[in-house]
Amino acid sequence: METEKKNDTRYDVDIAALRQATSEGNTPRFWRSLDELADTPEFRDHAENEFPHGANDPGATIDRRELLKVVAASAAFAGLTGCTKLPTQKIVPYVRQPEQIIPGKPLFYATAVTLGGVASGILVESHMARPTKIEGNPDHPGSLGASDAFAQASILGLYDPDRSQAEIHDGRVGSWTEFQNELSVALTEEMKSSGAGLRLLTPTITSPSLGAQIRAFLKTFPSAKWHQYESVGRDNVREGAKLAFGEIVNTVYRWIAPK
Repeated sequence: METEKKNDTRYDVDIAALRQATSEGNTPRFWRSLDELADTPEFRDHAENEFPHGANDPGATIDRRELLKVVAASAAFAGLTGCTKLPTQKIVPYVRQPEQIIPGKPLFYATAVTLGGVASGILVESHMARPTKIEGNPDHPGSLGASDAFAQASILGLYDPDRSQAEIHDGRVGSWTEFQNELSVALTEEMKSSGAGLRLLTPTITSPSLGAQIRAFLKTFPSAKWHQYESVGRDNVREGAKLAFGEIVNTVYRWIAPK
């Protein structure tokens, strides 16, 4: 198989001749390389053939199929730019700059997320009042710095497009004040029957403060009913423990290292 050998001849630049030429003052004062200053054949060839081979050829032709490919790709990209147009957002500066917010620097908040009534301590990274990342809180005994997939994904609920943006009442936008007023009227009416028509539905509650509030509510309305429900709960585990031990207990495993 025969291959064409490319001419890679490199012309050496005579430094002494360049120094003499520059000292005589008959050379250009500015140049981009020593090859340009020396006006070597290599530089002249590059200057005359700056563009790819055939680009300056008046008789150069392009294949019809290649032309259609280029035109189709250009049309496709033009369509994509229209599809990805983002909504216009106006940026308004702070009238009063908050002390703790510095543009470009995150803030971290300690909080907790609950799953099945069990709280896990987390640290939430926030940029310009927008939570962006969740990690475990190393100072919390429930997480010890670790986090699971549920805690990591819980932040997506803040940006859920189906999340209600306002209070809705009978299919129309209401207000929190209207809700409180109507709730106050309904609770006043239920006082006559000690809350016999009230039902409180919650997930599993392990918070002492929230439990105290619910007990105070049931004390005010003794005939009301409190129901707890978890879509994915441990009801079968509790029932199995009741069958085995006669009461609802939690299993605590004691791991023993092999000898």
